[in-house]
Order: sequence, then structure tokens, then C-alpha cells
Amino acid sequence: MKKIPTSLKDGLVGLAIGTAIIIPGISGGTIALIFGAFKKITTAVGNLFKSFWKSLLLLLPFGIGAVLAIAGLYVPFQYAFEYCMFAIITLFAGFILGSIPSVVDGVKGEKPTVINVVLLIVGLAVATCIGVFSVLWDFNQSVTDLFTNHEWYLFLIIFVVGIISSTGLIVPGLSGSLILLVIGFYQPIFNLPSLIIQNKNLWVNLGLLFVFAIGVLIGFIIFSKIMSYLLDKHKKSTYYTIIGFIVGSLVSIFVNSNMFAYLGNGHDHLLDWILAPIFFIIGLAISIVMHIYIIKHPSKEEKEIVENA
Repeated sequence: MKKIPTSLKDGLVGLAIGTAIIIPGISGGTIALIFGAFKKITTAVGNLFKSFWKSLLLLLPFGIGAVLAIAGLYVPFQYAFEYCMFAIITLFAGFILGSIPSVVDGVKGEKPTVINVVLLIVGLAVATCIGVFSVLWDFNQSVTDLFTNHEWYLFLIIFVVGIISSTGLIVPGLSGSLILLVIGFYQPIFNLPSLIIQNKNLWVNLGLLFVFAIGVLIGFIIFSKIMSYLLDKHKKSTYYTIIGFIVGSLVSIFVNSNMFAYLGNGHDHLLDWILAPIFFIIGLAISIVMHIYIIKHPSKEEKEIVENA
């Protein structure tokens, strides 16, 4: 198999990360870990202020891919979530399940300690509870009132929400969009681009989207540094926690308020039941094939990062 250029491969990973950003339950960090780009991204972000241009050039393909995915899939996913959400989520369930062996490689040959097992259970519980809480708690009305009244402090709240949701970009197994769903901000923020295009409260909505993006950016930098430190100083324990997060996310992508509302909307879901097993196998196969490819064809930057880790 001919080796794919590094920049193109990173751009494709960015596309996958951008797709994960839209879907509640799917973690951008998990996608980066599956494709062997996680350490590369966290290291580049960690060195952003030391070697700005070099780090920026490393991150640029990921960023371009993510932006293209979000822009290109925004409208299609609105329709897909309306008519075959279960099948789409099943595709990513297969993708995540196929990634677990590659993550387990990070602790291969390591005898689990009590603390590592505890961390795995904690990670599993946290990721699972995020989905469960989205079903049990209903913050939607309170958040709707905030976006209707447009009080000044909404901008401060949106900034903090951006920081919180950025965990899904960098912490494998935690979905930023699912966290937004739990606290009731997913739909209002997801709708901001549509409202801007429709010229409804243009400057307010542009401001909200900008403040949210700044919060995500700042959170991304902060959590990247934290994850980079944890992987450097506490690699095995971090991997056990990540495994727990990823396994728990397999529960939360199905057990969440969006999925419950979709399956209980009274519509005929025959298309979902037909496509779900097919999509699951496709997701599983893609994950395994990509893992094998990345092991056989690591990029020059990835080799340097692994050697210097």
C-alpha cells in the first residue's frame, strides 16, 4: 500500500475529529487516539508558545479538516439525525469498539494495580453517567430562556461552557457535544450558525458563537497541556482511565436524551434497523484497517514524538 502524505493523513484525521464534534457521544480525543495522532496534537499544542510556527504548521491540517467536516456535514447531519440517528450512531459505535485494542496496547504487558483498576472504573462511570444524566436532568427550558432574553451574562456563561465542552476535543472517551447535551446547551449552540445565516439577531448570535469558540480554544490549550503532562508522567494510569472513558462512551452514545427522544418520537425506524448492522460492521472495519495502516506507516513527526516521549 502506498504511503499517504502526512499532511493529507492529518487532514483526514481532522475530518474525523470534526465529525465527532457534531455527534453527541463521540469524542474527538478518541478519534485522535485511534488514528495515532493524539500525542502529536497534544505535543504541538503544548509547544505552541515555544515553537509557534512549527506547532501551528503541525496543527493546521487537523484544523482545516475539522472545519471542513463541520461546515460540510452541518446540514446533512441535521437531516440524518432526524431520519436515521440510530444507524449513524451505530457506525461510530463500531468505530469506537474497533479502536479499543489499539488503546489497550498502551498498557500491554503491564500488570494492573489497584489504583489503575479504580481509575478505569471511575472513567467508565463518568462517561456512562454523562449520558444517563442527560436523560434524568432537563435543563433545556432554563437554557432556552437564557437565549431568549439575551442577558449580558449569557456571554460569560457561553465562554465557560466552551471551556467545559473542549474536554471532548482532547480527552479520549469524553464527548464535548454530549456534555453540552447534558447541560442543555447543545441545540442552542448548534443552531447559532443557522440563525446567523437567517440574519436573526445577527450581531448577538455572532458574538455568542465567537465567545464560545474562544472558550473552546482556551480550554483546548489548557486540557492539551494537562493530557500531555499526564501521558508523560503517568502514562499507564492515564491509559487505564482513557480505556474506562472509551468503554463508558459506548453506553452514553446510546443512552442519552437525544437518542431517547429520537426513538420515542413515534416514527417508523425501519431504515435504522436495516442500516444499523451494516454501518456497525463498516465502522468496525474502518477502525481496524486504519489502526493497522498507522502501525505500518507512522509519520516522521510521530516517530520523533514517540522516541522523545
